[in-house]
Amino acid sequence: MLDLQMQVMHNILMRKQFDSASCPTCETLFERLPVEYDEDGGYVFLEVHPCLGCGQMLCACCDQFHCDGCGQTFCIDHLVSVPDGTETPLHCCGPCAAECEPLELPARIPPKSVPAPSHLEVA
Repeated sequence: MLDLQMQVMHNILMRKQFDSASCPTCETLFERLPVEYDEDGGYVFLEVHPCLGCGQMLCACCDQFHCDGCGQTFCIDHLVSVPDGTETPLHCCGPCAAECEPLELPARIPPKSVPAPSHLEVA
């Protein structure tokens, strides 16, 4: 009986505590993920969520964006940049970009260049 208890204890202690897993989309390797055990065996949990446009599973390293219109997460394939008059355009999904009103932007005015003083003028 004692021998059986020692074997069970040995099996518990020798279980893998950490393992690696790869993202199914971008194939990024995540190491030292905790191994969880249940009656079916051990498994690792890699947190992923689906793109709301196509359902592709996205990990933290996948190319993705949060829509500036609805706030949902999409893969980069659904990105539509909408100019809004600033240096960085809005990042929207297709349906939100379709709802945006077109904004007519004035022609960009190039910045004035200031000539640098020569080394003789400084002294």
